[in-house]
Amino acid sequence: MSNYQNGDFNTKYGFVTVRNPGRKEAPPNLQTYAQTASRHVQLQGPALRAFKAAEIRCTPRRLRRKGKVRPILITGVGYRSYALQASLYYGPDNIGGRYADPDGSLHVEGLAVDVDNSQGASRRASIRRALEAEGFHYGVPGEPWHASFRLSG
Repeated sequence: MSNYQNGDFNTKYGFVTVRNPGRKEAPPNLQTYAQTASRHVQLQGPALRAFKAAEIRCTPRRLRRKGKVRPILITGVGYRSYALQASLYYGPDNIGGRYADPDGSLHVEGLAVDVDNSQGASRRASIRRALEAEGFHYGVPGEPWHASFRLSG
């Protein structure tokens, strides 16, 4: 079950909604951002705006001066449907509780991303600082890749 409160929460990027447990449909303000032709991020609008701000924040200055942004690579897209989260949670690959119950997952809320660990240690540290500066939290024990927007879990 969830360890956070349901409701509408104001952030500096706008309102996010939490309706878990019980959210079987996508959040009403779910948005998609095409980082590249093959990589997409799906989050609630305010979380997505914070994510994009974090990308700018952790892009090296030399690239920003050229008008470029270095993407924060994540596994998946962030948002997971209730059905997908349930299949992961109840599936055979959930060894050691890797996946959260769909009735307590911020991925189902469109408020969590899993940062791709294949990036170097200094890049991951830079990403973490940037995401935290924009309102994300790394609060899941044993999951240093999991960042959730505004809420812990």
